[in-house]
Amino acid sequence: MSILFRIQKCLTIFQLTRAWGLELAKGGGEPEQHVHDLTHILLQDIVNGHLDDSGPFWNGRRSGVGFITANYKVGFIEGRYFLGLATSELTKNWVLHYVVVMKEAVLDFASRHEIPPPSWWTDGTSVSPDAGVTTKGSPSIAASPMQAPTHSARPRGRKAKKLNQVKEAMREDIRLGQETPDGLRDILEQDLPAGYGVSRDTARRARDAVLSELPTGAAGRRQGRTGRA
Repeated sequence: MSILFRIQKCLTIFQLTRAWGLELAKGGGEPEQHVHDLTHILLQDIVNGHLDDSGPFWNGRRSGVGFITANYKVGFIEGRYFLGLATSELTKNWVLHYVVVMKEAVLDFASRHEIPPPSWWTDGTSVSPDAGVTTKGSPSIAASPMQAPTHSARPRGRKAKKLNQVKEAMREDIRLGQETPDGLRDILEQDLPAGYGVSRDTARRARDAVLSELPTGAAGRRQGRTGRA
């Protein structure tokens, strides 16, 4: 699914860290932990202003961070204004889904932290079918994975939490035009988990739930597609 991001000039923090974190996790470790670590480090850089001057030119200066306005346009703003929002449990979800990071800022972030950049935004590279590893001087994902801390116990309700996260991710992809209902419906079941970093069963249940929320006509097509699987 990350190949679909190639033409995008920016992505929300949620979209970026989920797709990029899954790429980094291919070198080993827990995918969900890679996404968590990447989100944490990116938010730190944003609120500390490290991405403010690494984006495209806008009003005479470079701006690497913005937010989605009410009319679905991007409004640029300095990262420090998100400090209170990013540290509050009540507003952090808004930050993840409405704060966007520009392509230029992401590539600069990757260079500073010495990690492979997102494959879909790296010029002059080839993309492998499963994730895409850069072939133009960048280190391989396997050579420099982010370190994933170990956990002694798995919290209760984790499966339900993952299911809800995937459903929200699918809704967000559709809402922002990164995916269409028909496109989501037609992804082969064996390919579905790779785009969301969960098991096949969780991905399938999430997709069924999201598609069931569509109008009756769309739901009927979904049932017909499932019956052929």
